Amino acid sequence: MIVVTAALAVSAAAVGGGLRLAGDDPDEPHGGDAHTAAPGCGLVPEEAIAGALPGAVLESAESGPLAGGESTECVWTSAGRIDGADGGEANGNGEQGVLRVELSARFTDASAEPVVTGEEFAARAQSAVVPMRGETVVLAPGAEGADGGGDAAAGEGIEAEVWRGQVPGTAELAFHEDNLLVRVSYSAMDGDDPVPFDRARETVMDFAGQLGEAL
Repeated sequence: MIVVTAALAVSAAAVGGGLRLAGDDPDEPHGGDAHTAAPGCGLVPEEAIAGALPGAVLESAESGPLAGGESTECVWTSAGRIDGADGGEANGNGEQGVLRVELSARFTDASAEPVVTGEEFAARAQSAVVPMRGETVVLAPGAEGADGGGDAAAGEGIEAEVWRGQVPGTAELAFHEDNLLVRVSYSAMDGDDPVPFDRARETVMDFAGQLGEAL
């Protein structure tokens, strides 16, 4: 489990290093910003966490400023602990893993010419973190294995981008809702082997769909 967690931390840092910037205070939200602060970890539905990573516990929850906004980062882990009652795995399938969520509220820059809205900043930030291998999908809340964006009717679900993480068994995803950028990273091991990417991809999409509905 230590190896998995450390590997995911390296992957997350490589992808997200550009998001957090130095600064004593976040910029102030504008009247047109739907999200005037980064939501806390309590916003993430417990059922979504349990579905993605059974037996998970919240390992860390951090909030702080970034240039032009503020951000919250939440990390859950599951070690596949043994259930003493029946000798089985506590999470039912022996998987151990890490689930990471970052919620970044981007604020409108009214001093710019022309004005740059928080939603525009969130869209730009999403483009900056998604690698070339990113795949556009539409998240259907509560549905498994959402189809690619081209197959969904306009206005249905949330458009997101998902990609294979740097660490085997990892899928990462990003989308923005108004001026809030949401990033999710899921990494898991099944016994001694990383879970297949298709399974990680489906898990992170199902989780993100439920999170998007909560937003």
